[in-house]
Amino acid sequence: MQLAVLDLAGTTMSDDGLVLAALRHGLRAARVRVDGPRYPALDRQARATMDRSTITVFGELLDGDMYRARRAHAAFVEYLSAAAADGRVHPVPGAGEALDALRDAGMVIALTCGFDPELRDRLVAALGFTGRVDVLLSPADVDGRGLPDPDLLHAAARRAGADTSRTAVAGDATAGIDAAVRAGAGLAVGVRGGAHGEPRLRAAGADAVIDSVADLPALLGLPSAAALL
Repeated sequence: MQLAVLDLAGTTMSDDGLVLAALRHGLRAARVRVDGPRYPALDRQARATMDRSTITVFGELLDGDMYRARRAHAAFVEYLSAAAADGRVHPVPGAGEALDALRDAGMVIALTCGFDPELRDRLVAALGFTGRVDVLLSPADVDGRGLPDPDLLHAAARRAGADTSRTAVAGDATAGIDAAVRAGAGLAVGVRGGAHGEPRLRAAGADAVIDSVADLPALLGLPSAAALL
């Protein structure tokens, strides 16, 4: 494999409810009662779609009212930015070492997410991933086309000078797996414990499902970073 394209929130960044808390903060800013009768349905919809472009998700949750969606999105960004500044953003255990092992094997590393570039870069810095990642991509980098469209993966391959057929994609949500299949990625890997469970990841076309992104080097037959020391 030449390239590893990894999801951010829930795959390399530990979520622990942080993104959903930010989403609720955003909805409150748009005057949606998160303790009201409508919220459970919104919560289910958000959990099903939160692997996509954040502004798109808010637009759908708010019935296409993009004025309120932009207000909600601004509050969402504010919440996660404060979490990064306060030290509440953490990597998935072993994620940093997995990035090191992949790079030591000569692979290019790309991180993708549905966040806007400024928030994405702030989170990556808070995670300590800046020097460990070669390519960072958000929907804004591909004319707003986020997952499950394959554009992010094609853009990552172009920037890395890699062939998509020699690309491994790993993520905790079905949209990433769907994008990998549509892009013709060599390997689509689901990660348990995030947005979607193993049955949905496999139904979307995952070639393999692992417990954590920390297990990706072993799946690819690579030694762990610790073994290389």
